[in-house]
Amino acid sequence: MSNIHKPEDLRNLKPRLQAMVVVVMVAFTVLLGRLCQLQVLDGDHYARRAERNFVDEVVVEAPRGRIFDARSRPLATNRPAYTLYITPRPRVMEESDEPGAPRAGTRVPIDDDSIDELAGLIDFVDDDDHAQFLDKIRSRRDDKVNGIYSTAIRSNLSWDEYAQITARESSLGHWVEIRESARRFYPRGALTAFVTGYVGEITPEGLEKARGSYRPGDRVGKTGIERQWENYLRGRLGKRSRVVDARRRAVADPPPGALAALPPDEDPIPGQDIYLTLDLDLQRAAQVAFEGVHAGAVVALEPDTGKILAMLSIPAIDPNHWQQPIPRERYQEWVTSPFKPFIDRTIQEHFFPGSTYKVVSALAALSDPTFDPEREIPCERFVRYGGRKFKCTHKHGPVDLHQALVQSCNVYFYTLAMEEILTLDRMETFARRLGLGERTGLGLNSEVKGRIPTEAFEAREGTYQRGVRLNSAIGQGNVTATVLQIAVLYGALANGGHVMTPYLVDRIETHDRKLVFKSDPQQRSGLEPLSSFDRNRIHSALIGVVNDEVGTANSERLETVMVAGKTGTAQVAALDRRRKRKKKDDELEIEGWDTTKDHAWFAGYAPANNPKIAVAALVEHGGVGADAAAPIVMHVIDTYLASLEQQKPDQARPRRPAGVPPPLPGQRRPNDGVSNRPEYDEDNDPAVPTGDKNGEEQR
Repeated sequence: MSNIHKPEDLRNLKPRLQAMVVVVMVAFTVLLGRLCQLQVLDGDHYARRAERNFVDEVVVEAPRGRIFDARSRPLATNRPAYTLYITPRPRVMEESDEPGAPRAGTRVPIDDDSIDELAGLIDFVDDDDHAQFLDKIRSRRDDKVNGIYSTAIRSNLSWDEYAQITARESSLGHWVEIRESARRFYPRGALTAFVTGYVGEITPEGLEKARGSYRPGDRVGKTGIERQWENYLRGRLGKRSRVVDARRRAVADPPPGALAALPPDEDPIPGQDIYLTLDLDLQRAAQVAFEGVHAGAVVALEPDTGKILAMLSIPAIDPNHWQQPIPRERYQEWVTSPFKPFIDRTIQEHFFPGSTYKVVSALAALSDPTFDPEREIPCERFVRYGGRKFKCTHKHGPVDLHQALVQSCNVYFYTLAMEEILTLDRMETFARRLGLGERTGLGLNSEVKGRIPTEAFEAREGTYQRGVRLNSAIGQGNVTATVLQIAVLYGALANGGHVMTPYLVDRIETHDRKLVFKSDPQQRSGLEPLSSFDRNRIHSALIGVVNDEVGTANSERLETVMVAGKTGTAQVAALDRRRKRKKKDDELEIEGWDTTKDHAWFAGYAPANNPKIAVAALVEHGGVGADAAAPIVMHVIDTYLASLEQQKPDQARPRRPAGVPPPLPGQRRPNDGVSNRPEYDEDNDPAVPTGDKNGEEQR
């Protein structure tokens, strides 16, 4: 055994001590370096990671922009509500089984028992609603990418649902949260349904196209202004930070140090408010005028600007229904309804324009240098062409162009078509100059183009026959147009021949009233204005339609203002009116709805010598244009002009009983509302067509 007190022993231990000192110094240097790295170099990084254990960021919804009418009356607003949020795969801090080991964060998917317990607290409208609720949560749970985010599962919770979920929130686990939110509210209901549109939850396809700008459960505009101006209305989301515990629940009284570590909140930016050109009073007057009508549409606009004053489609669904789950039975009623409440008849459906189209045929004829508008063509109730009879409403006798429009004589236009003064290509030229056959530029609700046939089109469709020109000349055959297009057409006739682009949005402002956008009237580019001489000739005839004793709309003229316009009765099928078609066994008979009747049109403007408003109205299966559509237009015109003069409009005159035709031109309307029309003779009824579906009565 060595003795360390001996010099030789000390010499032997000295290298070992030196090696140990070096090892200790290196170890302390490494520890000091690592500590410096953690606290100095990477301090901010680890501080942020540590904060994630007690800091939670909550997205704050931005209030959606509101929609107002021309007088700043609300059409779409927001109301306070509660929304159920689910985080299907939250991050949870869990204790380790090993003693002294730090807690670790892990994703804990929501279990089926919790889903079922939560579903038991919701008041579902039907079994489909219940199944969709469960599927929505489970599909998010299985999505490892989007399942880590909080998702709105159920909007607009009722008070009972809110109370039940809040009372059981601690037992439901860390997946469930209720947040204050807003729901869309439409105070005018179905009155402005197709104009405002509605909002609904974004679809998976929409999420994919949005590329991160929307989250699952977000609500977006589906139709109408809500969809067209979505980018202006939606606003920008904000963020709110809060202190949470290990189960990601908000801490009621967090320590000051934790509060100081919270990142600053970001306030949401509200969506911008949209002010429409729509006059709510006029819209309501149009709805009153449609009382008792099952299906139809009306559009009123300013001729000089294209500003839309009223735009109504009947029937419509109250957009507030779309803010809650809809029972399958109610939805099926809407889908199977013969009145098609999902269709905006002002722009999404195109119809035969009937005799309202004769102004186009007249302008086309006036462009032919060989045409003499003073020449009189005899009307004997029909013409024969191609082995068929093409009929008129009654025997008009000799008529020139003026009287042909005033009395709506089909034979006159048939003759011009047979003489090839009216060709398909010539009529198409003027139809397009007046805005037909193309979208108007409104950009709302998937507007359709309508159809203006040409010889090439008819040949391509295999429908070209010699009688096609005759049918097209009176607005039948393959000629179709929307109610908005007819309103724009008559607006052009009213303003001197300029086709204006219609618009609904007057201006857009921020929530603090700063102007963002202002609409200016625009003429349709590439459309040549009408000749003033030809336009004035048509204008004179349209005045006669309403104000001459032989005019087809004379029975509906207003006493207080001169209206210019045109009636139209567009046949929808070749049906023998002497026999009612047999109804199917499962077909319900609806009072006032007869699909064997024609569509009724009227389009006009007033005052005739200084037009302030142009209106087009369609009553689907309404029968005669003067009977069904003209009173609607007259009521809208009367209401609007009275509002400009700050006067009360004349009391609406009583309508004729259903099925009672208006008086023939030249006959005065009796006081009792029943016409003096000659007794019906079914054997000589000119309204009964012969031949194919386009040999029709027109008025």
